[in-house]
Amino acid sequence: MLLAIRERIMGFLGWVILGILFVAFAFFGLNSYLQDDVSSFAAVVNGQEISAAQHQQAYDQLRRKMEQQLGESFDPAMLDENMLKASALQQLINQTLLIQAADSEGFAASNEQIALSINAVDAFKEDGVFSKDRYEQVLGYQGIRPAGFENSLKEDIIAGQFTVGVSATAAAPDDNLAQAYVLEGQQRRFKYLLLPLSGFTEQVSVSDEDIQSYYDTHADAFMTPQRVRAQYLELDVATLDTGVEVSDEALQLLYEEQAAKYVTPEERHARHILVRLAPDADEEADTAAMEKANDIVARLDNGEDFAVLAKELSDDPGSAANGGDLGTFGRGLMTPEFEKAAFELQSGEVSKPVKSPFGLHIIEVIEITPEVVTPLDEVREELADQLLSTERADLFYEKSEVLSNTAFEQPDTLQGAAEELGIAIQETDWVSMSDGSGVAQHANVREALFSEDVLDNGNNSAAIEIGPDHVVVIRVLERQESAQKPIETVKEQIRQITVAEKSRAQAQAKGEQYLADLRSSVTDLDTIATAESLQVQETESITRVAAEPGAEVIAAAFAAAAPVADKPVHEGVLTAAGDYVIIALEEVKAGDFSSLPPVAQKQLWGNLNRLLGVAELAAVMSTLKAQASIEIPDQAE
Repeated sequence: MLLAIRERIMGFLGWVILGILFVAFAFFGLNSYLQDDVSSFAAVVNGQEISAAQHQQAYDQLRRKMEQQLGESFDPAMLDENMLKASALQQLINQTLLIQAADSEGFAASNEQIALSINAVDAFKEDGVFSKDRYEQVLGYQGIRPAGFENSLKEDIIAGQFTVGVSATAAAPDDNLAQAYVLEGQQRRFKYLLLPLSGFTEQVSVSDEDIQSYYDTHADAFMTPQRVRAQYLELDVATLDTGVEVSDEALQLLYEEQAAKYVTPEERHARHILVRLAPDADEEADTAAMEKANDIVARLDNGEDFAVLAKELSDDPGSAANGGDLGTFGRGLMTPEFEKAAFELQSGEVSKPVKSPFGLHIIEVIEITPEVVTPLDEVREELADQLLSTERADLFYEKSEVLSNTAFEQPDTLQGAAEELGIAIQETDWVSMSDGSGVAQHANVREALFSEDVLDNGNNSAAIEIGPDHVVVIRVLERQESAQKPIETVKEQIRQITVAEKSRAQAQAKGEQYLADLRSSVTDLDTIATAESLQVQETESITRVAAEPGAEVIAAAFAAAAPVADKPVHEGVLTAAGDYVIIALEEVKAGDFSSLPPVAQKQLWGNLNRLLGVAELAAVMSTLKAQASIEIPDQAE
């Protein structure tokens, strides 16, 4: 299949175009994903369902990723929920297509690969070592069960194998890189003059009529979001009181069953001197080695320093330089013969020669760390939690069933469910579709609040899972419709916007007039600078990726036509900051690939192949999607 797809892609230009289109492809069919989700599934891909729960989980993960990346600058009010949901669904559809294609090509992921991937995640480690408890805790915070996470990881590995198989095998013809570098490595030298926005801001005046006009014209920009306050009932397995008393006998029995867990084994800090002897050595070699070892023991008995003799005589290169020091070790790490002898010695005692498969060892124990047993009293609470976990789980599922059934049977109140369960009705602060605190920080809770059934029909929600064995049922208590903010509260904001817009327009108009005069040779850049009390700046020969004088100015300079007969070519650009920059392009030098050092050539070659790999993967995905049957509720693809 992959070969057939590749044969349809023609030429270097085709690759570049596909690479550019790949980003746009990610939002292909966007309107399909903005429909209200009223079905039990989010999409069906070649007969395989993507559930609404999977879609919600993918959305939550994508949202959390944005929050982590943006940190304190994250503003929920600026978040386009529909766009994010569409992106999450597109990712799931693409992932499903990739996995289906990978299965057909025979790709697979072993349990060992999955385990290695999990063990490599720092978030699942304690003191640098993978912790099962930490693993389950981290997943629990995100409302993910281990089995689901591991299945998702397996799918990621398989999809990754497939994508690497496509993209990593792409290779450009030998002459393409030199051709591409003629433009990519091009250098340009130019002068430029910046007309600052601040010079126009001082000349702008804004009247009350201007503010009113802007307010009336842009009414949608000054709306308060629709908000609600809500009541909810919450069930969390971690806080349930089972009413069961854990006996001392039960705790003692569990403690004894898990005794090994609460014992830190004895350890020995030792050093040795090794006399190398092969396992199949003959009698003569054996005798010679024993004589050498006994001689070392005799020298030690006579008071010679162990570390000095180890550096001089030990055949163990790994420890000899450190005076034979082997560090601290417990049982099960050394050869049985060595371990037996080491754990029979007292601190400061030196052994007679001990034979192992490596030869003859003279061992000295430097320090003994005794076994430490954690007493029952220190782990009593942990053991009690273990004993109660089953009771809590049973109680949770019993109560959650009562909660769901009663909230459904009495859809216009939570009082009946609260009394049945003996729990208090709680209230949220004001919540919008894009922002909330407490239980309303969860996107699935906000979606339920603003759904037609809960918001418009006044019904209780279904039980909403916000964590492992942690659910809420919620209903609207109070509602505030979206409304236009009073002009008095946004007047200063509008004034600033209007000043900025008028200033930008003046800067652009003046800059474009100067540009027209330059192109018609009415004036030159130095004359304009003098008239404006500004200074002309000049660059060296720079590439497209230079840091100065800014990406927008460099892009405009590289978009201009090359100068002819040493006559500068003029270009202008209004920057995002509102400054207008006039450019006089004076020289263009073509990129010369052969002049690059071999290391740089190799790096560029890798970059080009990666670009082609992205383009090829885009082509594969486009083909998979064109051949697929994809159904989205109320849509057909």
